[in-house]
Amino acid sequence: MAIITISRGTFGGGKAVAQAVAERLDYNCISREIIVGEAARAFDMPEKALNDSILKAPGPLGLKTNRIISNVRFLRAALIEKGRDNKMVYHGYGGHLLLKGMPNLLTVKVVAGMDYRISHAMENEGFTKEEALAHIIEMDKNRDHWARAVWGVEQADNTCFDLMVNLDQISVEGAADVIVRAAREPAFQETEAHRQKLEDELIVSRIWARIIKNKPTRFVQIHLYANKGQVTITGDLGSNKLKEAVVNIARETQGVQKVENQLNIGSSWLW
Repeated sequence: MAIITISRGTFGGGKAVAQAVAERLDYNCISREIIVGEAARAFDMPEKALNDSILKAPGPLGLKTNRIISNVRFLRAALIEKGRDNKMVYHGYGGHLLLKGMPNLLTVKVVAGMDYRISHAMENEGFTKEEALAHIIEMDKNRDHWARAVWGVEQADNTCFDLMVNLDQISVEGAADVIVRAAREPAFQETEAHRQKLEDELIVSRIWARIIKNKPTRFVQIHLYANKGQVTITGDLGSNKLKEAVVNIARETQGVQKVENQLNIGSSWLW
């Protein structure tokens, strides 16, 4: 069945909906905090740096964007690993983007009006009404900036989602029922092709994680593709030494059967 991501605004009710969906489907309910911890352990990274890569937008003029994108790759690798059994509901900002390109992925957006969100913020955090409103506006602003800087999309673009539910109009339980019915649609059922695509995406994520952990290759601008364990690498690099390092990393990565090296030395736009 589908891997499910549930996106929502700050204090928008997404966690409660995710928990209800996971309970109905007997799925693992995975939060941002869980996946940050998994990635930190798997790749020996500071949890704060990984967490900030989702919660904090890049600085003025895109400062630190490359580092944020690198950290996001660690999170994607950990999230794909967690979803290998296709029994996962992920709630946390940007799940639909972190798992972009994955097969049988059901992306859900939970929306709620500002009054609903303010009420939840006051109840859960002890904010005054004014504090709750200011916090929500600031978090939404950061998330909008993050989506644009890291993924090149608008957070308000609802075409990124398969399904939307409005908690001003439907209860948490009702929303969970709608999502479960959608997850059982034929389009979201696992096939052998879906399984292979997931494994290939996992291989690519593992390679990226190892490339980023290796200081000389950390910020290379290349493209990686995998098909049944056969990896193709394209792009331009500055030296043969760097090229060799990237290819060796790919060859030594778990699950890789073969590497097709299509890397160039220098900038192709010069020719």
